[in-house]
Amino acid sequence: MTLKLSKLDNTLNLFCPRITCPYYQELDNIITKDGVYTTKGDGVPRQMFCCKKGNHRFSETGYSDLFGKHGSFKDYEQMCKLSCYGLSTDAIADVLDKDSRTIATWQRGVANKSNRFHNVVCLSITLTVLFIQMDELWSFLRNKNNPLWVFVGFEVDSRFWMNFELGSRTTHTATKLVKRLKDYIGIPFQGTPLKVTTDKLAAYKNALQSVFTDTAYVYLQIVKKRIKMRLVTVKKCFVQGSQDDFQGKTQNTSYIERFNLTLRQRVSYLQRKTLGYCKKKSNFTGILWINLFDYNYRCHHKSLRLPLTRQGTSKFQKKWTHRTPAMAMGLTQESLTWRFLFVAPILVTH
Repeated sequence: MTLKLSKLDNTLNLFCPRITCPYYQELDNIITKDGVYTTKGDGVPRQMFCCKKGNHRFSETGYSDLFGKHGSFKDYEQMCKLSCYGLSTDAIADVLDKDSRTIATWQRGVANKSNRFHNVVCLSITLTVLFIQMDELWSFLRNKNNPLWVFVGFEVDSRFWMNFELGSRTTHTATKLVKRLKDYIGIPFQGTPLKVTTDKLAAYKNALQSVFTDTAYVYLQIVKKRIKMRLVTVKKCFVQGSQDDFQGKTQNTSYIERFNLTLRQRVSYLQRKTLGYCKKKSNFTGILWINLFDYNYRCHHKSLRLPLTRQGTSKFQKKWTHRTPAMAMGLTQESLTWRFLFVAPILVTH
């Protein structure tokens, strides 16, 4: 498997993942390749490594939270894909002919790895962010009397899903999301203030004022009025900045609204009428992390494709260069695979 990781090459360094090794997770250790092997349940060759200081060998699966979970890479990949098609844990277990507890364990392992991978990449490589939209999606935990909101931060130009936060529809949850976004954001390009658009929820305004104290930003609220579920009026409220700061197609929340539809199609917990509602908040968080990796790093998006210069007249000639949000952000040069996520060397922090 050959991957062009661009800026990730200097971010992901090999280390010893064996906890019992005295040199566990030391980055100055010498790790070399030491042959391949296959297992009875998985015919795909797996890489072996040698820890020079610890004088022992370990498998590439040691970098995964799925190590020792008695499944093949094909099983793990199918589980991830089905999780991104809106299937519940019980439905995935029925399709793969596995126990639902096994599927839940696999989902937790992949979710934890996706969480660490995304944070390491975004915190190690300063993101160039110019335009952010934020919104919240309604869901519930166990019953509809216990609402659970999903707050989402979305970078418009690259369609990059930056992060999310689960909680009540209050300033506390919005502040936690804005703090995470600020950790990822570098200095605005050539002193250009960061553009932020949201709906009329006052929690965003309070969160931005308390977190972005040393960051130049302009803020626009889109106020929508509905009567009997029908949109009547749309007003623009420039909380900070003026209309001149929002040029082109930036005076809206259309991009995050379209992304909300994508999430509702991908996550069974977010569907309006479903038997696959969420019973545990940690399961909800795990499914969202799996979808975040799939959306940002694996799937190509039609709105991000670039036209190629045509050299000939053949109608079968390639016309477009397809990109993922991570490619548009400049983090990778190719779309990543699930196998890469499973074996990527990401340090475990507590």
